[in-house]
Amino acid sequence: MILGIDPGQEARRASPTATPGDAFPQIIEGVMATRNHSSSPPPEQLFHELAATLEFDRFFSNAARAAALAVDAHYAGLIRRHGQHLRYQFLGTLTADDDHRDLVPVRIADDHPAAAGPALAAGETLYIADSVQGPLAAPELAALGIHAHLLVPTRVAGRVEGALVLGWRTRPARAPGPRKRRLVEAFAAFIGHACYRSALEAALARDARHDPLTGLPNRGVLMDRLTHARRRAMRNDCLLVIALLDVDGFKGVNDELGHEAGDHLLTTVADRLAGSVRLADTVSRYGGDEFVIIMEDITQLGQVEILLERTLRATRQPILFQGRSLTVTISVGLTIYPFDDHPPNVLLQHADQAMYEAKRAGGGRYQCFAPTQTAPVHAGAQRYRDIEQALAHDLWRPSYQPIVDGNGRMAGLEARLRWRQPNGTIVREEAITNLTERDLRERLLERLLTLVRRDWVARGSPPVSLHINLQATDLYDPRLPARLSHWRAELYRDTQTPVILELSDTTLAAHAPAAQRLAAALGDQGFLLLVDHFPGGRAGLAHISAAPVYGVKCRPARDPADTRLLSALAAGIKALGLTLYADGVDNLVRQKAAERLGCRYGQGLIFAPELDARSAAHWFKTSVHSR
Repeated sequence: MILGIDPGQEARRASPTATPGDAFPQIIEGVMATRNHSSSPPPEQLFHELAATLEFDRFFSNAARAAALAVDAHYAGLIRRHGQHLRYQFLGTLTADDDHRDLVPVRIADDHPAAAGPALAAGETLYIADSVQGPLAAPELAALGIHAHLLVPTRVAGRVEGALVLGWRTRPARAPGPRKRRLVEAFAAFIGHACYRSALEAALARDARHDPLTGLPNRGVLMDRLTHARRRAMRNDCLLVIALLDVDGFKGVNDELGHEAGDHLLTTVADRLAGSVRLADTVSRYGGDEFVIIMEDITQLGQVEILLERTLRATRQPILFQGRSLTVTISVGLTIYPFDDHPPNVLLQHADQAMYEAKRAGGGRYQCFAPTQTAPVHAGAQRYRDIEQALAHDLWRPSYQPIVDGNGRMAGLEARLRWRQPNGTIVREEAITNLTERDLRERLLERLLTLVRRDWVARGSPPVSLHINLQATDLYDPRLPARLSHWRAELYRDTQTPVILELSDTTLAAHAPAAQRLAAALGDQGFLLLVDHFPGGRAGLAHISAAPVYGVKCRPARDPADTRLLSALAAGIKALGLTLYADGVDNLVRQKAAERLGCRYGQGLIFAPELDARSAAHWFKTSVHSR
C-alpha cells in the first residue's frame, strides 16, 4: 500500500502492493510509454541491463535509476539496516543531458533517516509530500533541496530490511499513480533480492575464511597470512614468530562433560588468545584443539617471551561452565624466522614439533624449535603412524604371561598387546607409552579388551585372574569404569575371580587422585589395583600406603646396594598388608632373590614364556595336574 502525507491532511491509502512477476516488462512498457522517449532509454534496454548485472552496486544503480525515471524523480537512494540503526548506503542525483541520464553519488552523514522508520514499521510504501516541514520531515533530504520523496520498503528473505528512496526537487502535482507505483515496488523487490544475494555471498565468503565455532581465521587464511608475513619480515628485516598451541587436557573435558563443554572451552580459549595478542598479530584455529599465533614486527627476542607469558597467563584463568570451574593449560611450540629459514608449511611443522616437546615436558609451557629436534620427532611421528596403521589392519595380538604362586601353579595371566612387524621385530604395548596420545591409547586399550574377550568367551571364563596394564591417560577416561565392568561381566560371568589393574609406581605417584577416583568408581565390582615397576625412583612408601592398592610388583635386583634397599621396601610393603609380586624372574639368580624378598607370586621366563590363549589354557591344565 502507499501512504501519501500532506501537511495538515490525512494519509491517503491505495490498493495493495503487487508482486513483480511476468507482468514486469509490460509494466515498464506501459509506464515508459507516458515518458519522453528522447530522454529515456527504451524499456527493453532497462530490463536487459538489470537482468544482466551481477555486481551489486551496479545492479542497484541501474535499478534505482530506472525507478527514478519511472516516476520523474530527481534523486534515488537506498536505506539499509546496520544492526539497530538505519543508514543510507547510497544516495544519488539524476543528471540529464540530451541522450542519457545517470546517478551521481551524493554523500550524507545522517545515521537515522527520519521518515524511514514509519515506512519500515508499516511495511508499506510511504509518500511524503513535504520533506521540509511536518511530522515526517527529513532534514537530511531537505538539506539537499528534496521537497518530496517516496519510500518503498525492500524485503530481504521476507523481512523488511530497508527502503528505496526516490526524491523530487519540487513537489509533484500529485503522488505517483498505481501503475507507476507498482513498477517502483517491482524495482524495490528486485533490490531486496539483490540485497539477500549480496548478504548470502558475504556470509559464504566469511564462512569460507573463518572457523565456524570460534570465528577465528581458518587454516586457509592462516597459510595466506603466513606467506605474506614471511615476505614482510624479509623486507623489513624483522623477526617472525610462529607459535602453535595445543590445549592440555581438552579431550578429558570433552569426554567427561560432553561436546557442549568442549565447545565452550575452545571458544573461551580462542577469545582469550585473541585478547592477549597485539593488533598486528594473527590468531587462527589450526584444527581440533590447536591454535596458531603469527607474531610480526618482532625486533628483540625479549618481546617474544613477554608475549608468550601473557598468552599463557590468560589461558590459565579458570573457565566457568554450568557452575563448574575448568582449569586448563596450553602447550606452545614456536619457531622464529629467519633463524628457521623455511617455507610456511615447514615452519608450521617445526612449531608442531616444538609443541610436542613442550607436552612431553609436562605441558603448560612453551618450547622453541631447535634443528636437533627434527630427527627424534620425525621418528616418533613415524612410529605413531605405524601404530595406527597396524591397528587399522588388525595386526596387534594379545599375549598372556602366566603368574605363578609359590608352588609353581598358575595364579594369574598378564594380558598385553604385541605387534610382530614384517622384519620379525616385536613391538610391545608397554614400550610405546611415550609415543601415544590419548585417542590412540584408548584405541589400543579397547583393542586389547576386545581381543581378550574374543579369546576367552569361546573357551569359557579365564581360569585365573587377568592382569591389565593401565597408563596415566586411562585414569582420566570417564567411560573406563563402565567399560571395564561390562567387559568383566562378559568375561567371568558369575565367578568371583578379580581382575587386576596394574599401574606403574611413577604413574600412581603423579596421578594418585585420578587412581583413587577410578578405584572408587569400580567399587566392589571385582577389580584390584596393583603397583608395578616398584620402586620407580621413589624412596618412600607414602604414596603406596595412601592409595587403594592391593599389592606391589617389583623386580629383584642383582646389585647388592639395590637389593638391600628393595629388601627394606619389601618389609614395609608386607607390613602394610600388601601382596608382593616379583616380575622379570628370568633366571635362577632372580628367582632366589625373589624368594629372599618373600614374594608371594612370581612372573618371568623361568616360569613360562608369553603364550597365546590356547597355549595358556593348556599350560594351566598341565601345571595343575602336574602338582
